[in-house]
Amino acid sequence: HPYHMFFDWLDAKGEAQGTELPNLPEIPRSVLDSDTVQYITDPGISASYALDIVADPADGSAYVIDRHSQTPICTGKEGWIFVLRDHVFYGSQKVIAPNKVEASTANNADEKNNNATTKSRQRFHHSSFFGGKAVASAGIFLTDEQGRLTHLYPHSGHYRPGEAHVQRVLFFMQQLGVELSTFVVDMQQLFKVSRKFAPKGGNGNDAVDNKENAGAVKQPTPQIMKKAKKTDCLHLMCGLEIACFLAHKALMIERGVFHQIHKIRRIPPDGRSVRNILNHVN
Repeated sequence: HPYHMFFDWLDAKGEAQGTELPNLPEIPRSVLDSDTVQYITDPGISASYALDIVADPADGSAYVIDRHSQTPICTGKEGWIFVLRDHVFYGSQKVIAPNKVEASTANNADEKNNNATTKSRQRFHHSSFFGGKAVASAGIFLTDEQGRLTHLYPHSGHYRPGEAHVQRVLFFMQQLGVELSTFVVDMQQLFKVSRKFAPKGGNGNDAVDNKENAGAVKQPTPQIMKKAKKTDCLHLMCGLEIACFLAHKALMIERGVFHQIHKIRRIPPDGRSVRNILNHVN
């Protein structure tokens, strides 16, 4: 492109200087202009996505309720996206393409979701709730037909949730009286679970065999690995177990236990007697 910045070429500078905006056959300008991500900057609109978490007095399970209509949220198997900001839980269906919402039950398809899909033709992602501003936690939640929370996934391409994000949302739930053992949390990213897999029916390990190499020793070709969707590689664990694990890990970091372990690992294997280890860490 003729400019130093890609987006200058794509959106503004070219037209300002009398050059037509790019209109490629592969992606017509009409598609570029209509396929955008919604970024909410009006606090009143953001507040319309607020949800309430209500703990069941009987077993402590969490019910997700729309704050304004007071109706339970039934997300369907695809779930809804959420962010946690200033001790308020916000959620919505994810709009992944213009006029297309991720498969979900239609019970909670209220006016704000219709506006995000059919009128504005904008995608709605985690960054949409607050115009890309920082949040305490983000991810996906799933509920059953009664609105009871069943799954929590720390999945967000924009915010990239880590341990701190998971701790914050679990602590938020606990402060509301929710029993954390009543739902499960996906830990694949925190436990570094691989999403790579070998495609079935491929020739990744097939030996090279052609006319030119008919007399040569067959050599296996490198295996081509693909990356599965996060939702196909779930590593589900009880919410209470996750909260305890992260709390203990934070405590060990605070007390310097991991720092001491790293010191021990630097000692040559033949010198790792109890006396040498104690002298080294002290």
